[in-house]
Amino acid sequence: MSHVRLAATVILVRSPLEVYLTRRSASSAFAPDAFVFPGGTIEAQDATPEARDRTVGLDADRLREEFRATISPALASSEPAIDEDAARSVLVAALRELFEEAGVLLACDPSQRPVATDADGTLVSADRIAVRKGELAFADFLRAHDWFADARALTLFSHWITPPSEPRRYNTHFFFAVAPTNQVADADAHETHDGMWIAPSRALELQRAGTLHLVYPTIKHLERLSSFASVDDALRYARTKPILTIMPSADTDDFAIPSALENAW
Repeated sequence: MSHVRLAATVILVRSPLEVYLTRRSASSAFAPDAFVFPGGTIEAQDATPEARDRTVGLDADRLREEFRATISPALASSEPAIDEDAARSVLVAALRELFEEAGVLLACDPSQRPVATDADGTLVSADRIAVRKGELAFADFLRAHDWFADARALTLFSHWITPPSEPRRYNTHFFFAVAPTNQVADADAHETHDGMWIAPSRALELQRAGTLHLVYPTIKHLERLSSFASVDDALRYARTKPILTIMPSADTDDFAIPSALENAW
C-alpha cells in the first residue's frame, strides 16, 4: 500500500468572492498542469521548535476547535485523526506553502499588527526564493524580520484523503483564508505557474468547457464555494460547518463520494 503523506492546502479568497488558483508544473508528479489551490506536503522544518516559536495560534484549545473532522459511516477512511503535534505541523506547513507558492504571508509583528510585506517587497521576494529552495528555513526568515506566522488566519474547511487506488496519496487539510489587502499574490515560477484570481462558478464553467484543467477535490471545493455571495458569508460558513473526512472511492476511472455526503462534508 502506498505511503500517505500529510499535506496542507490553502483556499485563499478575496472580495468579491474569488479564489486564487495556480497551475502546477507540467513536470509535477502530482496533477501536472492542473489549476489547484496553493499547498504542499509537511516538511521536517514545520515540526521544529523554532517554527512553532515563530507561529501564533497553535494553542491546544484552538487546535481542538479547528481539527474536528469526523468519519461518516457512509464513507470509510484509511487514516486515523491526526494528533496535536501533527496538527501544529499542518498549520505551519499551510502558512509556509502559501508564502512559497503564492507569495502571500499571513503574519503579524510582535504587537500583533498584520505584516505588510509590500513595504520591502524585493527583500521578501529574495527570501521567498531561498525558503522555497530550502536554503533558508521559514522560521529563520520570520525571525530575521521579527515576524510571526499567524495560524489564526487559517480556518479548517475540509479534510480529504487520496484513495488507496492512487500511486501518490495525501492526507490533506484544506484551510480557508482571506487574502491580506496589502499583499499581491504572485505564483512561484518553479512549482506553480499562472496564478489567477477567479470566481468559483467561473472556474467551474471553464472546466466544463474543457479550457481549465481541475482535479476532483478542487472541483468539489469550488462547487461548495460557488453558492456564497461574499467572502464574509463563506468565512462564517467555514467557521461553523461540520467537517467529515472524505476519502473518495475510485472503483472506476473517476472518483466519487456517496450522494448523501455531497454537501455534508
